[in-house]
Amino acid sequence: MKIIFIDDSTIVLDTLKSLVLEMIDSKIIVCDFFTDSISIKKMIEEESLEYDLMFIDINMPIITGYDLAKTAKKIKKYKYKPIIAITSEYTSEAKEDGKKAGIDGWFIKSITQDSLQLSIVNAIKQLYKDSGNYLK
Repeated sequence: MKIIFIDDSTIVLDTLKSLVLEMIDSKIIVCDFFTDSISIKKMIEEESLEYDLMFIDINMPIITGYDLAKTAKKIKKYKYKPIIAITSEYTSEAKEDGKKAGIDGWFIKSITQDSLQLSIVNAIKQLYKDSGNYLK
């Protein structure tokens, strides 16, 4: 499973990487980490971005996580790929805006290793279930 993390903060990305390092080392997942939302939006529009699961920050300069989610969900290749926000936004209004943009899940940035790994495992199970291949 290929997972991408997009956040304008390298500190946050380093923290997220440390939380999934065990899964990366075990070859359960492959991850890419990006800070440039402008480049990511362009890659989405060109359909050159490869991923199974996207984690995005909401509050990034110029291109927000909402913008990236809206862009991805409009394109057939990405329409059903899960997008999970990792953000400091916790209001019901922000979550509703996320839902309208196509964001499928929501984590507050105080995320723990266990909760992040559990969301990845659940996404893997759902992707296999949707494809007709079942994990036991």
